[in-house]
Amino acid sequence: MSGDDETLSFEEHRRRRDENASLVPCARCGKAILATATRCPECGVHFGGEAQEFTHESERAAPRPGTPAWVIVLAVLVLLAMLLGVLLP
Repeated sequence: MSGDDETLSFEEHRRRRDENASLVPCARCGKAILATATRCPECGVHFGGEAQEFTHESERAAPRPGTPAWVIVLAVLVLLAMLLGVLLP
């Protein structure tokens, strides 16, 4: 192995996976768990598949948006105010 190889630890892999994963409520206890879990870490129930298959679509967490709309609107307003300040004496 050369010194340029990047080694990914299991903890780092788990952290990245958990940051990007969707959460759903456990069908038995209701605790938020990974959608891809096959067992609830809280109550121990085993799913015959993934946890997301046992929840209704309305119970699933919404995907995380990139930038909230209010941030974009605020940025546009600030830019407009700056332009008007430059254009108007």
